[in-house]
Amino acid sequence: MKKIISLIVFAISTLMAFGQNNFFVSPTGNNANNGSLNAPWQTIQYGLNQLSTGDTLNLMTGTYNEKIEIPADNIYLRNYPGNSPIIDATGITTQNPVILLRNRSNITIEGLEIKNNIQNDAQGILIEGIGNNITIKNCVLHDIHFSANPDDSVNETTNAQGIIVYGTDPITPISNLKIIGNKLYNCRLGYSEGIAVNGNVDGFEITENEVYNLTNIGIDIIGHEGTCSNAIYDQARNGTVKGNIIHNCISPYATSAGIYVDGGKNVVIENNISYHNGYGIEIGCENVGKTTDSITVRSNIFYDNEICALALGGFDYPNGSGKVTNSIFCNNTCYYNDYSNSGTGEIYLSYSENTVIENNIFYVSTQGILAYAELTQPGITFDYNDFFAQSGSSNFKCNWNGNTYTTYADFVSGTATNANSIFSDPQFVNANVINPNFHIQATSPCINAGDPNYTAAPGETDIDNEVRTNGIVDCGADEYYSNTGISDHLNTEPEFELYPNPAHAYFTIKTENKINNIEVYNSIGQLQKINTDQSIYIDISEWSHGIYFVRIKTDKGYFTKKIMKE
Repeated sequence: MKKIISLIVFAISTLMAFGQNNFFVSPTGNNANNGSLNAPWQTIQYGLNQLSTGDTLNLMTGTYNEKIEIPADNIYLRNYPGNSPIIDATGITTQNPVILLRNRSNITIEGLEIKNNIQNDAQGILIEGIGNNITIKNCVLHDIHFSANPDDSVNETTNAQGIIVYGTDPITPISNLKIIGNKLYNCRLGYSEGIAVNGNVDGFEITENEVYNLTNIGIDIIGHEGTCSNAIYDQARNGTVKGNIIHNCISPYATSAGIYVDGGKNVVIENNISYHNGYGIEIGCENVGKTTDSITVRSNIFYDNEICALALGGFDYPNGSGKVTNSIFCNNTCYYNDYSNSGTGEIYLSYSENTVIENNIFYVSTQGILAYAELTQPGITFDYNDFFAQSGSSNFKCNWNGNTYTTYADFVSGTATNANSIFSDPQFVNANVINPNFHIQATSPCINAGDPNYTAAPGETDIDNEVRTNGIVDCGADEYYSNTGISDHLNTEPEFELYPNPAHAYFTIKTENKINNIEVYNSIGQLQKINTDQSIYIDISEWSHGIYFVRIKTDKGYFTKKIMKE
């Protein structure tokens, strides 16, 4: 009874915090009603049109066959707690996006399922013009297709997008944009991408999303396409792409990256997992005479991608593309990429200037190929990495600026790079593309093998959101901590679930196994709570925002998962 009362109190307090007034929509409602909980409206657009500044529109469980436009600023559109509303756009072609935000600020859209928008230039959510403080969170988007026919031909005029942001104003940007905790899958995108920010966008976060089963790019940061008429501001910039999982984004007509930066500036890409895509990540610049600048890629995992883990540089500089400058690829784990045996290996380098590639793990596939580099890379710093091939250092291949090297020793001496790197098995917990665990073990040679002068940036963490440096920085995405034993053994036991996740004031644990003990740790391994009564309800209302690790002991052993406190 105590837990039931706590849940009711939580739901009421959360509802009261949504906005100045709360109104409700239900498929069984009536637009002649007053919009209260007991007399809800029937359609979303009608409900939105009745709102005043600061109001919240709560959607009840059911299917809404409509497309909508946010009509004013300062609106909160979301699912009512415990409800699962679906916006199904089947048969509606009156506008391209299912949800349109044009020149809007202080908007939050949360907890909606959006599906079945099938037409050329279809979009799940479109944000365009100017705007500030826009949040899209915990939504599910799927089946956004440029055509109903899966065999339709594809060209530059065939497009669909899941969540797309166009900053079009020549002066005022879209700013403080947050795309958090969404799921996007099963979309035929043509020449477009799943989640993208394009043009005059200054200040954004794309975090904790899962993007998969797309026919083109997963997440894209774009500039220099004329989206904004003022070339000075026509560049998505000052953003973070963090904690996303991107997989199975494979294009049949081009090489599609899990994460792509084309023309962006000052972007940090960290703590992501990108696998079974075309490229794990691509940092490029397609437009002649333009630059992609200051992109930091750190503490990510790239594995089992079709062509390589990293593609970096202008592919046809200077006459066919722009260039990439001042970018960093550090503390990443790259494992068994180039599954198509293209000969690229882990890294494809074209034209870039002042690139740093340090503190990474490159565990090559059975081809033994590390890299294909061309067009030269002036100012490159390539050092303090760990390389490994199961076939040994005598079968370690690299094509570097026109020269072919077939052993690790020849690669180091011939390229005049990696004087402080090592060739050694990183000792992953489980080196396997099927069920991998890329945490390093206590005897790993990657521990303290990074650049001794490396200083972590403020807020920088490893793949588990632990403090990045524990002494000298480790190579790879995982910083080893022997004193906690928490995140070094994250487990994906399917019978162990945490919800809601992210959580605001509480979360519960779902498992079919008997729980013997529950421990919760913060991101640096400090114990926050032990549940001596083995309650599956955990009150976190007084905790700080951030990542926590929930460790349970069952009859099957210890299992740990992450949860985010918002």
